[in-house]
Amino acid sequence: MKRMLLLASAGLLAQDEVVFRSDTTLVRVDVQVLDRDNRAVEGLEAEAFTLREQGQVRAIKNFVREDVPIDLLFLIDVSGSMRPHVERMAEAAERSLPSLRKEDRVAVMVFDRMSRLRMPFRAGHNEAQREFQNLLRSESFNGGTDITRALLDGAQFMKKQARKEARRAIVLLTDDQTEFAADEARVVRALQGAETVMSVLLVPPMAISRGGIPRRSGGWGGVVIHGPNIPGMPRGGGQRGPMGGGGRTSAAGSAEIAEESGGDAMQADSAAALDTTLNRLRQRYGLHFNLPAGVTAGDRRTIEIALEERVRTRYPGATLRYRRYYVAAITAGSGAPEEEVLETVPMRKAEPVITKRRTVDGSSSKGPGILVH
Repeated sequence: MKRMLLLASAGLLAQDEVVFRSDTTLVRVDVQVLDRDNRAVEGLEAEAFTLREQGQVRAIKNFVREDVPIDLLFLIDVSGSMRPHVERMAEAAERSLPSLRKEDRVAVMVFDRMSRLRMPFRAGHNEAQREFQNLLRSESFNGGTDITRALLDGAQFMKKQARKEARRAIVLLTDDQTEFAADEARVVRALQGAETVMSVLLVPPMAISRGGIPRRSGGWGGVVIHGPNIPGMPRGGGQRGPMGGGGRTSAAGSAEIAEESGGDAMQADSAAALDTTLNRLRQRYGLHFNLPAGVTAGDRRTIEIALEERVRTRYPGATLRYRRYYVAAITAGSGAPEEEVLETVPMRKAEPVITKRRTVDGSSSKGPGILVH
């Protein structure tokens, strides 16, 4: 009888396609497969993929489909004239967030020139929906924008607060216009270090005519200061002024950053944009491989993933989205994480100033939240 039970258990294990091992020497990369019509390809097995690390084929030690819990951070631009777009986002969230599962968690962070954690990770969707309404009531929507700083803050929050076993994702809502210098490479490195995919919902910016009158450039709009000699505006990029508190602005490269992280960039003027984004975050495959011998903490290593020939034949024109490199968190064979060396960024609270510690670990859903820049 004991032998029969052991055989039965072995048979069940062999049929179980998902066996998650919480092993510090495993590296995970999430992969999205889209067919030539830009639809997610589901139902693939581990044998459908070839994974190379530093150009060498690596065995896929663990393979996970979409039934992995998600830790999702909504990072919302609340700078000047973004209010109508956030209102649309809140309406879309009422339709889309109920599709989240009970093991998924949601956090909400907003930003203009500084980032504020409105809601730490909470299970389910009800509190997130309430928080969207709270921020519409309490945010002024009249500040400037520092998107690079917000993305760095969001990545650090994910690195420290997201679960190791969860699929980590940031959904950014913005018009991609920033007053400050963009640094795409630095943001991509931060997202890779946090093992986080970013998807962006883009709203078309609003231009300024030569007469100083805002004019919509299509779809939804945010304020983008273009055009010469605008009354009341100082000359020169990055300067301060009225109309949302900014001078001239430039693109922050959000779509390019999303692509580098393995995520999506979509126009937010579609009613289904948020729903599609959340579905695509779910429709990913988790591929795990062993950290190769000789790798030390901090090493930057490349990743290449391709479909096997039989799968490419079945899905001609298919594309894969995934992060292209990773940064080793531990030394191979150590079995334990190395001491983390995090970027030091001053942390302030709106009223009053009470701390300078960098950890972001909670906020009230009734107030403006914690400033993280």
